[in-house]
Amino acid sequence: MLLKGVEGRDFGSLWAAQSISQVGSQITTVALPLAAVALFDVGPAQMGLLNAAVYLPALLLTLLAGVWIDRSRRRPLLIGADLGRAVAIGLIPATALAGLLGVEGLYLLVLVSGALTVLFDTAYHAYVPTLVPGGGLVRANSRLQFSVSLAQMAGPGLGGLLIQGVGAPVVLAVAAASFLLSALFLARVRHRERRPERAAGRRIRQEIAEGLRATFGNRHVRPVVLEAATFNFFFQFIASLYILYAVHDLGLSAGVIGAVATAGAAGAMLGALVTERLVRRMGFGPALITTMVIASTPLVAIPLATGPASPFVLAGAYFTQGIGLAVSASQAVTLRQVAVPPAVVGRANAAYRTLSFGVLPLGALTGGLLGDLIGLRAALVVGGVGLALAPAWVLLSPVRHLRTAEEARPGEPGAAVPPPAPAHAP
Repeated sequence: MLLKGVEGRDFGSLWAAQSISQVGSQITTVALPLAAVALFDVGPAQMGLLNAAVYLPALLLTLLAGVWIDRSRRRPLLIGADLGRAVAIGLIPATALAGLLGVEGLYLLVLVSGALTVLFDTAYHAYVPTLVPGGGLVRANSRLQFSVSLAQMAGPGLGGLLIQGVGAPVVLAVAAASFLLSALFLARVRHRERRPERAAGRRIRQEIAEGLRATFGNRHVRPVVLEAATFNFFFQFIASLYILYAVHDLGLSAGVIGAVATAGAAGAMLGALVTERLVRRMGFGPALITTMVIASTPLVAIPLATGPASPFVLAGAYFTQGIGLAVSASQAVTLRQVAVPPAVVGRANAAYRTLSFGVLPLGALTGGLLGDLIGLRAALVVGGVGLALAPAWVLLSPVRHLRTAEEARPGEPGAAVPPPAPAHAP
């Protein structure tokens, strides 16, 4: 049991809400493009605009979401985000059925849903320390990461089966219902937060700057966000080439490619289950660095995979990576929750996500261009080597000396506390 009494029940409600929300998001990811094809027979350009509508809010709104989160009670924001997503996604099949939905309206509803997903995903990480004492954060975050991994493994398959049975528009109604159910679980949380104090005359730009300083001015958090950005850049670099290489060079079918992806998600589920034991045995810093290395090195094997054994090589690589990625991702969240002052944790989380996710399109573009220039296999070698080097940021940092995450807390010896900004900074 994670916690006892009210605290355990409250985290259990948050965990259930986050798990349901993650499944709903995965189903939505599968159903949206298929609904666009079914309803409007969209072409490549329109599908590109739809994908941009899904991911654009993450680039444009995450820093602003962090400010809002630090100014507000987190639980009402989470409930509001879920209810808003239920309405936005539910309106797609409802208005389509009534003959009122055009492709422009679809883009608008997807933008709204994407913005609310940014708010939810940024806020729930900031909310966890409110419900869980510092000593329980590793366990709490490993359980949340388990839910993410489970949703990534089961969500697309479940969405595909539902779409095949009842059609994409109906499945979007199911996804909308999942967000409503998530909101109901959040409403069961009994703990009531105090409204954060806000100094008079504070500007949004100043508050965003404080979040950036809390992230990049902290000697424990800075190397982790740089590692995450490097990892994501080269991971997306590889992802932009992987399908082409698997289909054209290795001759793999869609079913085999899907099985390889499932192996990665299964590895991530296993990693989430062993996180607490691994951290307890190795120490926080050594466990974080070790699992970052495990997450970063296996994809070097992709361009080496040839012949009948290639599916097994790829599945082994992604399974191993999944283990390391699940452990290191949950530890990175714990480190941010502990090392950053509570008053700025929402903005720091937003700054972290803005950089680490903002590099994804750049990595995809670079990988595609280099693949055209030097060939798929050679470009995959470059991507694999770059990915393997990502943990160097943390290996050379003070993080390696942390026995527990609590040692990085502000006020502890060696912890970094960002200086306060002037009251009327421009």
